[in-house]
Amino acid sequence: MRALLDDHRDEGAEAPGVLGLLLGATDADGRPLDEQLIRDQLVTLLFAGHDTTTATLTFMMYELGRTPTARATVQAELAEVLGDRDPRADELDGTTLPVLERTLDETLRRYPAAWVGPRRTLRDTEISGVKVPAGIAVHYCSWATHHLPELYPDPLAFEPDRFLPERVKALPKGAYVPFGGGSRMCLGKRFGQYELRALAAVLLRRFELEPDPADVPRITTTPTLGPRGGLRFAIHTPNGRSTLP
Repeated sequence: MRALLDDHRDEGAEAPGVLGLLLGATDADGRPLDEQLIRDQLVTLLFAGHDTTTATLTFMMYELGRTPTARATVQAELAEVLGDRDPRADELDGTTLPVLERTLDETLRRYPAAWVGPRRTLRDTEISGVKVPAGIAVHYCSWATHHLPELYPDPLAFEPDRFLPERVKALPKGAYVPFGGGSRMCLGKRFGQYELRALAAVLLRRFELEPDPADVPRITTTPTLGPRGGLRFAIHTPNGRSTLP
């Protein structure tokens, strides 16, 4: 990582994408960003923007594979909107493919990659009858919140229609927090959402993924939530069938 930064700075070459933006950015005093800060930002993007996306996509394909009705509904939308082509960038904004968006939301409800998050109290408060003074570190658990039956009946069921607009409006604030909330919401939220929409739209249009019935997910939380050891699928294509991890 440091060698990459040194090469671009020494050669004066314009770096592509996020690296270029960070190398060209300045602080409040107009000075280039510190190399350690740039490195930390890049490592965060590589970890938080890809490991979490991979796990979420795997869980989505697993749930759609074992929920034929939900899978058929998504595929019907993709066929109607996209036909035989891949999506354009403007079609991945979260509104053009509403069924896919609800499916993504339900996946993140069942399997929030950022399953726990830290906060610090700004003032004395009380949580469930426990007095918590200001300045205390408190962790919230999105996985626990997303599985409260009073918020989501039959919480272990995979039901994308939970996220129909009228049902979302009925949820209280804080009921759905896969990316955290408030001023400290995940910086990579939009990046991750676009990644997932693009990957899911392309894969579901081209392939049908059938989970191995003997391969039941075992959840790991180190540090993001994901399937321990991965999951196996049978991949159905127009030319036949193969099994891939």
